[in-house]
Amino acid sequence: MRILLCNENYGPVGGAEIYMLDVALRLENLGHEVGVLHDEPVDPALDGRRPSFQVPGSLGFFQDQSRQAVDEVRGVVRRFSPDLIYEIQALNPAVSQVLSEAAPVVRYVMDLRLTCPSGRRMPRTWDGICTKPFDAHCLWKAHTQLCMPRRPDTALKVWNKVRRIGLVNMEYDRLLLPSRYVRDLLIAGGFSAERLEVLHLYADVDEKITANRPARERRIVAPGRLVPEKGFECLIEAMKYIKEPSSLEVIGDGPGAASLRDLAAKAPERHSITFSEWLPRERLFEAYARGRVAAVPSIWPEPFGLVGIESMAHGLPAVAFDVGGISDWLADGKTGALVPRKDIPAMARALEAYLTDYDLAERHGAAGRADVLGRFLPDRHLNRLVEVFEEVRSNSTV
Repeated sequence: MRILLCNENYGPVGGAEIYMLDVALRLENLGHEVGVLHDEPVDPALDGRRPSFQVPGSLGFFQDQSRQAVDEVRGVVRRFSPDLIYEIQALNPAVSQVLSEAAPVVRYVMDLRLTCPSGRRMPRTWDGICTKPFDAHCLWKAHTQLCMPRRPDTALKVWNKVRRIGLVNMEYDRLLLPSRYVRDLLIAGGFSAERLEVLHLYADVDEKITANRPARERRIVAPGRLVPEKGFECLIEAMKYIKEPSSLEVIGDGPGAASLRDLAAKAPERHSITFSEWLPRERLFEAYARGRVAAVPSIWPEPFGLVGIESMAHGLPAVAFDVGGISDWLADGKTGALVPRKDIPAMARALEAYLTDYDLAERHGAAGRADVLGRFLPDRHLNRLVEVFEEVRSNSTV
């Protein structure tokens, strides 16, 4: 099968891109021919690896509609002649319309942009998560909750683009979703449940980590991007409620790093808080091996929360706020602990339970790894993905 992958970036710059590159390689290993349509320049390390077509202004949400970009995408489709198109991050409604007219389209919905103009579902005027579906009321919220630009013309432009993207995507042959949370949001927004399917993301489990157990040291491991919605401020605040001397290792980088370091300097002296920039795979494995428990303190509604199943694959129990799609992979009281959003004392209690009870950490860590091996491996994802491709292709009239 000739498959055209569509993503704004073609390089390992984020979660969607890492997923796309891994899926591309796995599809090629199964004998499929893969091409990539992208907006931004190709990563030099990938140049020439497979057919790729850069069309500036074609896939980004903030790109203005361009007739030239639309015409160039038509040319790409004619030259590559795909049997199927797999969209990952593609948010230009005019281009998506062209793609849907050329071949059957399957989309993996990696984010919340189809359900919210800001893509975050977090109003700026009150502390919480928006539960309303995307509709005309979002225009009013632009003023009352600062969800979008306050200028009426700009807000209308953003809102209308989300609306148009949604209308095109409603006609796609299949939308694959990382969690029940994203599925339910789309259904509430008018998408047909028959075209939606939850297909969880996966962890690439190395055989040498499958015997890992939680470390004896009282250490919390917390990987993630250092931005406000990832909730690291809450995690550091939770340390003052933990009585037993413990260590917290924060792994990642981002614009919030300096303020988080300042906050960590005020933590009780009985604790040690260290920061590492994002680590390559082998060193990240070593960090997990040093941990007793993993923390996923996101306060925004994660569509899935991949770092959670990665830490569970290493035999660590996980503690997370109960937001977004996290409950799809974290079973409270079995593989870790789910606590109410931003309940810092509750997060501290959950973490301390594992820090002070090694047997509990080992038992829940083993259950979590078994769950990952049973539900969140690449082969399971890829096998179903290819089945979906074949079903859509056989039923398509394009």
